[in-house]
Amino acid sequence: MRSVVVDEILWTDSAKLTFQNIVDWLNKEWSEKEVKNFIQCTEKMLATLRHYPEMCRPSIKRKHVRIGILDKHTQLVYYYNPRKKQIVVLLFWGMRRNPTKFKY
Repeated sequence: MRSVVVDEILWTDSAKLTFQNIVDWLNKEWSEKEVKNFIQCTEKMLATLRHYPEMCRPSIKRKHVRIGILDKHTQLVYYYNPRKKQIVVLLFWGMRRNPTKFKY
């Protein structure tokens, strides 16, 4: 796996919404510790993707879309544009959700 430095990481509105939904759920059902762990895990994944944007498995259905495992409950779905050296975070997907609704 070759190292590339990605110039920018953008978030779609869906990514912001699904991230916030997970944080809200963790706040309600668990504790501040789990919220911090989730945020740190996300930040660590994005920092690693900045240098290794192709490290996660490619989507079967969509070109340049990749899916990374954040933890045992959550996937990070992102689009990598190698020409622009850009990552666009598309959404966070809870693996307990209905898999037939997962379009990536």
